[in-house]
Amino acid sequence: MLGQGFTVDDLLALLVKRRALSDDQKREISIRAPQVLTRLRRIIEKQRGIAEDPSPPEVIAAFSVKALDGRLLDEDRIMAEMAAELGYRHKKIDPLKIDHDLVANSLPRRFSKKYVVLPLERTGNKLAVAVDNPFNLTLIDDLRATTGLEIEVVLAAKADILRTITDIFGFRSSVDRASAASDPMFDLGNLERLVKLKNEEEIEASEVHIVNAVEYLLRYAFDQRASDLHIEPKRDASLVRMRIDGVLHAVHRMPKNVHPAVVSRIKGLAHLDIAERRRPQDGRIKTEHGGREVELRISSMPVAFGEKIVIRIFDPDMIMQPLENIGFYPKELAMFRSFVSRPHGIILVTGPTGSGKTTTLYSALKARSTPDVNCITIEDPIEMVLEEFNQVEVNRKAGITFASALRTVLRQDPDIIMVGEIRDQETAQHAIQAALTGHLVMSTLHTNDSASSVSRLIDLGIEPFLVGSSLIAIVAQRLVRRVCPSCRVERPLKREEATALGVHLHDGADSVKVYEGKGCNLCRNTGLVGRIGIFEILPITDAIRQLIHERADAPKLNRTARREGMMTLREAAIRRMLDGETTFAEVLRVTAETPG
Repeated sequence: MLGQGFTVDDLLALLVKRRALSDDQKREISIRAPQVLTRLRRIIEKQRGIAEDPSPPEVIAAFSVKALDGRLLDEDRIMAEMAAELGYRHKKIDPLKIDHDLVANSLPRRFSKKYVVLPLERTGNKLAVAVDNPFNLTLIDDLRATTGLEIEVVLAAKADILRTITDIFGFRSSVDRASAASDPMFDLGNLERLVKLKNEEEIEASEVHIVNAVEYLLRYAFDQRASDLHIEPKRDASLVRMRIDGVLHAVHRMPKNVHPAVVSRIKGLAHLDIAERRRPQDGRIKTEHGGREVELRISSMPVAFGEKIVIRIFDPDMIMQPLENIGFYPKELAMFRSFVSRPHGIILVTGPTGSGKTTTLYSALKARSTPDVNCITIEDPIEMVLEEFNQVEVNRKAGITFASALRTVLRQDPDIIMVGEIRDQETAQHAIQAALTGHLVMSTLHTNDSASSVSRLIDLGIEPFLVGSSLIAIVAQRLVRRVCPSCRVERPLKREEATALGVHLHDGADSVKVYEGKGCNLCRNTGLVGRIGIFEILPITDAIRQLIHERADAPKLNRTARREGMMTLREAAIRRMLDGETTFAEVLRVTAETPG
């Protein structure tokens, strides 16, 4: 061991001792380490703009080997083993749970980056700091003298520490400078708007900081796998929140006078009218992250204290997946494939906003999209621009509605038509007509379950015999959060919980085995990470078609479909729970008991 820390060989010996690596792996890494170190040195100089040697954990992590327990030996795992051996606490840094004020106010940015140190939390007279090298005792003494606090050393990955420092200080610096350059009297809040126009020099002075702040926000959202980014004006500040796996997290508070400039920057990128603040607007931005194109859908809306922006983030790899990856069980997958293979008819996908309907429809179109098939979509707005399809965007100002676009599309020799949503009688009639004249139509409805969609179409004024003749199937869906694979533990589902779900226990059994996550770094201590679809598939069989002709209500349709083997959303969620993929709480949160 060197005075300033482990060498690569020291750390390899520690990992062998802790049974994370074998002796053979140690020898191979030790032989190849000098070449890897040289390559990493060049990468670091290019990325960070400084010439410095990578740390031993960075060198070993670069080999991407699997530990003896089968898990990847990445930098976090190496730091965890090192912390356990040396008696320190290890922490996987979660950017959403870092106290930004503590980081920005405790240490200067240059000092934090130079010595790779990140304040984590203050408890009384103790400050916990994340470092990658616990052997730098001079640093600990300097921190103690500078802050006047007792210092608790916590080990964390160097890459995580540096990335968090860059994000926090970069965003904070951009916002602070933009705030200083902004007119403190400029306020979009309330109805009293006194706007002082800036001169050219003032605009140029503040613009670069706003550009940086917006780019930090977007990159932060991409890195955290956010599906939505909310920028909300409040009475005294601007709140930034992100939706991750269906749950909103507050991540930043910005000064109120910076909010209008951030909104204007985003609206400018989306080619919206910057001067128009009294009515809602919609736009889109196409950008790139990690070598992949990302589509951003922008929505602006006036609220009590100013103008709110919501950015919907669409990752092509997530929104258009192979059908087998979105959550169908094998029997359901075979049924759905048979539906989308039909030459004509209507397939409806139902569910609330954010339930994965777009992913299901795009994935179905992808499965059918071949050079000999003409796929046309009508959307409001286009969720994701994809060259595989011919996409039409609704534009009411130009007279393009779902109904008018559908009339035109029928003259474009389509094979498959995807209508973003059936909202009114005219659109429903044209969709029915298209299905009856030899086209496959896919669309969505906002109903709670599959059977209710039939009643909805009839309520829109469609004759029952047309509904029954044109419908192929109705698919209701939801998204449930998945149990974290890293901290998944078994627990018994108690009899009262099973009763609440309608799950029947075997004779004499007091419980059934289910799983939940106890909370870890990967899932941000929620026990849940990622989502999967659950489906209620209602095929239009002869019996169902007869009930539609008789104007049967949704409960009667539901009872008949269940007798024919349909699995309800609640039953699909319970099956996922019993398979260990989701939790009892998620089943209750996402699904309601189906009447009848």
